Amino acid sequence: MSRFPDADKRFGQHFLNSPHVITAITGKVPAGVDAIVEVGAGPAVLTPHLLKHDLPVWVVEMDKRFSELLAGILPVGRVHMQDALTVNWPMFFQDHQIKRAWMVSNLPYNVSVPLTLAFMRFEGFQTMTLMYQKEVAEKFLPPVGEKNGMSSLAALAGIFFTVSKVVDAPPGAFVPPPKVMSQVLRFDRRAEPLLPLNEWSSWEEFMRVVFANRRKQMKGLLRERIPADILSAFFKEHQLPETVRAEALTLPQVVALALLDRAQRIG
Repeated sequence: MSRFPDADKRFGQHFLNSPHVITAITGKVPAGVDAIVEVGAGPAVLTPHLLKHDLPVWVVEMDKRFSELLAGILPVGRVHMQDALTVNWPMFFQDHQIKRAWMVSNLPYNVSVPLTLAFMRFEGFQTMTLMYQKEVAEKFLPPVGEKNGMSSLAALAGIFFTVSKVVDAPPGAFVPPPKVMSQVLRFDRRAEPLLPLNEWSSWEEFMRVVFANRRKQMKGLLRERIPADILSAFFKEHQLPETVRAEALTLPQVVALALLDRAQRIG
């Protein structure tokens, strides 16, 4: 089998083939981690570079064509042929005695958001270096100006991580070349999240409600969750107009609004 077999469209495969991008992803280990977990290792483009660091490396890959290749370069028991969305990460970490890991992945474009959300909600992933289609990556980054307003993904990411751009990856950095630009992001977990991680499902549900129609006025979106007088008082306290839309909110305002919604649910 050649290093780059035919890409399987079911898995959204584009194999990274740029030394510059590979080095940007794998060159330096984040502080405070005791293991590396690579998802979607495929033909082991990143894996040998990760193995150069003085940390144990585990890989999770669902394309069985690469099982023999990966088993040949990793110690016994370090290769898991499984869909990363089905992995029980707390059990995985317990079984392998991992406390805080660096997650690395050239994410399949077609499941990049569900995978990221699954990784974000597990506190064992201390730092994550992840590849996206560029327009998706921008949704995780903190908003800049009016052009890129707040989104549900930027809010969830910002509550639990600091997010930064690592490197751009043009189509020519892959085999086969995708039709879009790609971008690598780094997620560093906050020592103190802005909201409790153990209530992730509630925060995620709230963000979906608020940002599903982020250009609609907040009063209309939240009228069945928060009484109008309480919401008006919130807007006044935070110096927001009554016509404010979700995309105009700052991260601290999103956090305060989520806590207000929580108070209505449990009060």
